[in-house]
Amino acid sequence: MGRHTLFVYIALTLIWIVLTEEISWRSMAMGMFATIICLHFSGKFLPYEEIKKVNFLRLITFPFFLIGQIYSSGFQVIKIIIKGHKLDIVTVRTKIQNETLRVMLADTITLTPGSIMLDLVDDFVVILWMREKDNKADSETAGEIIKGKLERGLLKAEKIIDDTPRKR
Repeated sequence: MGRHTLFVYIALTLIWIVLTEEISWRSMAMGMFATIICLHFSGKFLPYEEIKKVNFLRLITFPFFLIGQIYSSGFQVIKIIIKGHKLDIVTVRTKIQNETLRVMLADTITLTPGSIMLDLVDDFVVILWMREKDNKADSETAGEIIKGKLERGLLKAEKIIDDTPRKR
């Protein structure tokens, strides 16, 4: 058990106490037990090797950026609905190499109005996309419209693992 696990154990137990709003031996014992169960299952099923390749400090502002993108997309969808719309299925290739961040991209695409992720296979995302009726965008252009800013925001959080020795 490392220092990190002990810190997570203490933090989760404190969160339990705050959420139950009760400081008693019974409540603390239940919190400790629930924390042990959570840590056991997360250690068994979460892909820690993939998560280690994500720079979480660069992801701190991403939720705020995403909220802005959701509102922006919402206004664009209202305009598209008024002008007339058509639905297309588009297959888009992403530059993100990390699987965790690719899943985040697919989820954020679904959160923005006007697009729904249908499938995620390797570095391809299949998206149901609402576009203007007279917009004849090809697949690559549509992909940039759909994932553009979201992908760039997540690319900043991707740690590039470079195995080549560096010169000093």
